[in-house]
Order: sequence, then C-alpha cells, then structure tokens
Amino acid sequence: MKNSNTSDNKDMEMKYVMVIETSDYLHRLEANQLNLFTQKLHNGISKLLKKFDSQILKQDDNTYIVLFDSVTNAILCALKVKSNFKYITLKFDKSIRHLKIGIAHHTNRIAAQTLSTRMCEVVKNQIVITSEVKKAYEKENRNTFINKEHIRTLNFSEEQFLTNLMNCVETIWNNSDFSIVDFSKPLKYSKSQVYRKMISLTGKPPSSFIRDFRLNRAMHLMYDRKGNITEIAQQTGFKNPSYFSKCFKDKFGVTPKTYSKQHAN
Repeated sequence: MKNSNTSDNKDMEMKYVMVIETSDYLHRLEANQLNLFTQKLHNGISKLLKKFDSQILKQDDNTYIVLFDSVTNAILCALKVKSNFKYITLKFDKSIRHLKIGIAHHTNRIAAQTLSTRMCEVVKNQIVITSEVKKAYEKENRNTFINKEHIRTLNFSEEQFLTNLMNCVETIWNNSDFSIVDFSKPLKYSKSQVYRKMISLTGKPPSSFIRDFRLNRAMHLMYDRKGNITEIAQQTGFKNPSYFSKCFKDKFGVTPKTYSKQHAN
C-alpha cells in the first residue's frame, strides 16, 4: 500500500517553482487563432517539461505552474521554452508576442508560486529568477554563470520591493483617486525613490504601471464575461468609459467592444 503522504513528500522535494505566462498575447488573439496557438504552445511546452523532469501543478490556456527538483533543469527548460516560443509566434509582430517566466526557490510552495507569478507579471525582463535560484545554479554548475543578457536575477532588496509593491497594489489598484503617494507611504520611500525603483523593476512609471495593471484586470474580467464594458471600467478604477476604451485600444490593439465580440462564445 502506498503512503498517503507520497505526493506531499514529493512536492517538498521539488525545490524550484516555475511560472510560465503568455496571457497578454493569447487574449489578444481571435478565437480561431487562439485555438491553433494554444495547441502548438501546449504541445511544445509539455514535451519540454517532460524532458526536464518537472511536475505540473496547474495548467490552463496561458499559464503553467511547475515544480523542479533540479535548478539546472529549471533554468535550461526556461531558456528552451523561450527559444521555442519565438518560432511558434514567428508570423506575428514582435510587439504582440508575450512570454514571461519566473523561477523562485521553494521553501514554502505558495510563497514561491506567488513570487514567481509576480515576477512574470511585473518585472520587465522575459526570464526572471531570484537570487537564491542563481546561487543554487552556480553552485550546481561551478564553471557556468547565469547569462545576464538572457536571464534577470533579482537581488534580495528587489525581491522585497516587488513583494511590498504588489501587496500595496492589490489593495488600492481599483481606487480611481490613486496617486503615487499611495505607493510611497506604505513602501516607506520618497516619491522619487519609488519612481526610480519602479522604472528599474518594471520599465514603467507608477501611473503607467497602475493603469496597465487595471487594464489587465479588465481584460480578464471581459474574457470571463463578468460585466458589460461600462461596469468593468468602473470596477477597475476608470471613471470615464471613453478613456477606458482609449487606453484599452492603445494597450491591446482592439477596442473593448471588439474584444468582447471576439470572445463572446
């Protein structure tokens, strides 16, 4: 008889959490393109995850959450997924290709999963790892170092800032009266420090970051049909539906109305 804790024990042995996201790009595709793309994407990623000896925790149309025992396998798999992705999306414009990968060390799986997800959704680089992952990889591969051109490593201070930033954002993101002060006070930095740190981490100033965060939430609400356009605009902190439509079109290339029709079924 198998031990009922076998699965839990295996999870504890798997030390690295990888999150793969392609959400922005996939949600911009029309339904027929989406089906073809996801089929190719899943086939390719599934083969790589099997090759690099991982355990899939969760999978949907645009996200994978995966456990690895070997940090080397996690890093090599991430690089291969990134390399293969550009061939899947070769016929599409570079500006709308979207692939993000985050890898964190696993001492608490939920915390590592949350951090990996935030690295995918927030940090501007395509592959992002924590300092613990870098340290483990370079220890396991003594003559090999992380290539900074392909992988960004967050130092401990950046990891802390990312965690505190997103904890703050998730409490105030739909407040239409948001200002940079709402970041600087809880983060305990001056407005100029917050600005510099956010540019370094996300590539965006605070106002653009919160706007894009709202738009991504709005896109998901529309994809899940959680209300009409005006209702979703208000739910996501946009006072003016016309301004919401303009921002949505600027970011995703289609109007909210067109997007809703594309994903109506």
